[in-house]
Amino acid sequence: MTSTFVIDGVPGRLSTVATSNGELGHVDLRAGTHGSTLAGLTEALSTAITTALRAGAPPAKFVEAFRRTRYVPAGTTGDPDVPYATSLGDYLAQRLHHNHSDGAERP
Repeated sequence: MTSTFVIDGVPGRLSTVATSNGELGHVDLRAGTHGSTLAGLTEALSTAITTALRAGAPPAKFVEAFRRTRYVPAGTTGDPDVPYATSLGDYLAQRLHHNHSDGAERP
């Protein structure tokens, strides 16, 4: 599942892949210009989350950890399911919750 967004002028893409049993198994968050610090950090974050998921960490832990974090870029996203984010981490948390929750209330 892939979503695109623009937060405060910074374009990005979030792709998630479910395992054969339907659980979240891979996260790929891309933002910023190739080679930039932001691009490198989002790639590293994606790798860390994917590694943790494969080790059995539940997606809800990432939603709890990143929801409502505040740093730039922040603002409207252009994503109708997640219209506003207080950071890239907040966008990631909201999108993971939207795509991979069991219908629980939004945190």
